[in-house]
Amino acid sequence: MLAIWNVRSLHRPGALAKLKDELNKYGIAITAFQEIRWSGSEIFDSGEFIVGYSGNKERRQFGIGLLLKI
Repeated sequence: MLAIWNVRSLHRPGALAKLKDELNKYGIAITAFQEIRWSGSEIFDSGEFIVGYSGNKERRQFGIGLLLKI
C-alpha cells in the first residue's frame, strides 16, 4: 500500500518510531511525507524501513522524505 502524509514534524524524540508503528498498523509499505523539520539530507536504515529525506540545511523547517519498508 502507498500513502502520503503531512507529519507536521518528526523533530520530537520518538516521532519516527511512532510513525513507523502507524505504518505497520495499516500495512503501508511506501510513504511520502512532508514537513519533517529535519535539517540536511540523508538516506539510512531504520529497522525494517529505509528512510530518505531532504530538509532545510540551516533551520528545522519544511522538508520532505520517503519511507520504504524492506
